[in-house]
Amino acid sequence: MESLIYEDIPRYDVWLKAIMLLPLFFVLIGVFNLTSEPGSAIGMFATAILMAAIYWAVFPRKYRILEGKVKIVLGGPFSFNIPFDTIETARAPKGASVGLNFPSSFSGKNAVQIVRRKRLSVNITPSDRELFLENLDKALNSWRSHHMEGT
Repeated sequence: MESLIYEDIPRYDVWLKAIMLLPLFFVLIGVFNLTSEPGSAIGMFATAILMAAIYWAVFPRKYRILEGKVKIVLGGPFSFNIPFDTIETARAPKGASVGLNFPSSFSGKNAVQIVRRKRLSVNITPSDRELFLENLDKALNSWRSHHMEGT
């Protein structure tokens, strides 16, 4: 098991939090329609449960820098790993970027773009971009110097 070097939480902005409340909106609509239209109410409850499950599974909980990878912790057993050997650089995004997005903010203020070799870039929004980039840079340099010695 790899040792934890640094851990940060996503910075969720107010707009994304509002979107995350949509399942609650569907539950309320279902409650108000329960007696008059039970079929519609059940559909709203099912929609709310499905949306909540998807949000739970795909929205990031933590960003971890380990000895050989960056791990994006999602809901439950789900996570996304970015091995150090695939990372070219990590930086603040320059303009619009195409890649895998793990959204937690509509603002680019805290965004980090992890550029990978021969793969899509990964975009995340840690709560402290500068500290995250500083720790990732140190971990990458240490990993690279250790793995360059062996070749």
